Amino acid sequence: MQSGQNGGTSDDDVELHVEFDGRQITLRTDVSEMSDYLRRTFRAMLVPRVSESAGSFHLYRIAGGYALQGPEPLEFTGGIEALFDHLKHEVLFQFIRSRPDLLWLHSGAVERDGGAVLVSGPSGEGKSTLVTLLCERGWRFMSDDVAPISMDADEVLPYPQSPLRRVKARDQTPFIGIGTLEREQVVIPLDAIQRGVVPVRAIVFPVFQERTDAVLSRLSEGEAALELLRNCTSFAAQKSVAVDRASRIAHAVPAYRISYGAASDATRLIRSLK
Repeated sequence: MQSGQNGGTSDDDVELHVEFDGRQITLRTDVSEMSDYLRRTFRAMLVPRVSESAGSFHLYRIAGGYALQGPEPLEFTGGIEALFDHLKHEVLFQFIRSRPDLLWLHSGAVERDGGAVLVSGPSGEGKSTLVTLLCERGWRFMSDDVAPISMDADEVLPYPQSPLRRVKARDQTPFIGIGTLEREQVVIPLDAIQRGVVPVRAIVFPVFQERTDAVLSRLSEGEAALELLRNCTSFAAQKSVAVDRASRIAHAVPAYRISYGAASDATRLIRSLK
């Protein structure tokens, strides 16, 4: 049966299984551009089979565009590139829905010497840049966009989808006109990815300010808890539970704000954290 208006599986479909913490989401598509994108994006998270399903998505061609079957079906008449980020985020949200026992932070995460540093903040402050630069200096990659935190321990789980950073993010002024800057995918060697759960040793909230010297300052527990809640992807579903967990993390884990204009200077300060 050919895929089409009914979304049936065809011989042309590519089937991929993306795994997070022992659960898999199945992605099927007959669009080669999308299957190539998914392989690049989830290269470190792909597994050959399903052992515990967390859901599925099916993207297929229809007359004049594309249809996506999943928790929130849609039809789209634009170019396929416009659906790349959408499907990536849908995969993330499905994992979030399947794991309400975790606190999901808008953070990157890197590991060194058995502990993790979270780099947490909104888009445009340089999370991906700082995370990938730290990995280039010997740290191990865990995530560049979302960090799932255990509710009963100050531990972060890896979510190693391939990181994206702005094309000019390596420069001294990476974020001028952030909305117009192109993004590039950074290839992290598979043996440089941290696969296991590790304790959180520190949290850094970056603030990019053009032509500013890098300054690292310790936050109070109250300031840290508020920042964590601002960057909690799963807050709407968790509310009081998220408030309690953020408060406990802020009490147990040192948190810092880093203002910087040059990413290289900021990574030097982060590397100095004990």
